[in-house]
Amino acid sequence: MRPTRPSRPLLIAAVLVAGVLLLTACQDSDSVEPAGTTAASPSPGTSGTLGPGTVSYLAPGKYAINVSGTGQRFSVSDRTEVYGAGGICGEHTPEATDRCTLDELKEAGNGGVPAIVVVEKGVATRVTEVFTPRTSPPDVGHSTE
Repeated sequence: MRPTRPSRPLLIAAVLVAGVLLLTACQDSDSVEPAGTTAASPSPGTSGTLGPGTVSYLAPGKYAINVSGTGQRFSVSDRTEVYGAGGICGEHTPEATDRCTLDELKEAGNGGVPAIVVVEKGVATRVTEVFTPRTSPPDVGHSTE
């Protein structure tokens, strides 16, 4: 009679643990994120509406939206539609109807811009700025008398 060999299940478990450790060790640790943002990378199938939140520029073609302290990364493409309400581009109005460029989004995203992002498979199809009221300075030189 042959003694049982507990080493085979132990070997399989060790290989599985090593594989998991190897996969987690190969994460991209050189990513750049805005301070205070923990942005999760979208899975290839991520789709839906993100926000409203603050959109920030990360790297060429890469952005993050921070919603209540939780960040979500997304990409843009030449098919991404961007609409501004005065912060990204256009007139400062509650309706974000002015069509903006990706360069204008990048510039506004360097300081963070409030927006809603529609994502399809990890790529934004539409970025719409959320209107934020401004406080305007009083009229100088005009008398109310």
